[in-house]
Amino acid sequence: MDRTVKLMVSDILHQANDLDCNLSLKRVENEGYIFGNEKKTRVVAVGLLNILNEEDEEEAVIGAFTIDVSKYKWADAEGFSQDQMIDDLRGEIFNLIGVDEVLDYLCHKI
Repeated sequence: MDRTVKLMVSDILHQANDLDCNLSLKRVENEGYIFGNEKKTRVVAVGLLNILNEEDEEEAVIGAFTIDVSKYKWADAEGFSQDQMIDDLRGEIFNLIGVDEVLDYLCHKI
C-alpha cells in the first residue's frame, strides 16, 4: 500500500475528529480502505486506482468512490460477483468522487 494513501487516510481521520464526526475505518486487503459514517448510511472507499493516462498506459493514482450501501446489498443478494458489480453496475453502486470531497461526503450533506 502506498505510503501517501496511509497519510491521506490518517489526515481524513484527524479532520473528522476535529469536526466531531465519528468514522469507522476498515482495511481492504492490500487495495485500500473503506470509511463509513456513524450511522453507516454513507460509505467511501479510498485507495490506489489504475487509470489510463494520456499514453493509454495504466497509472496508479489515489482515488475515492462512494458506495451505495442499499444497492450493494441488493446486488450481493442477487448473486452479482464483485467484478460484475464493478463492471455492470458501476454508476449505480460505485461513483468516483475527489479525494478532497471524502470528508464532506461522510460528515456533511453535500
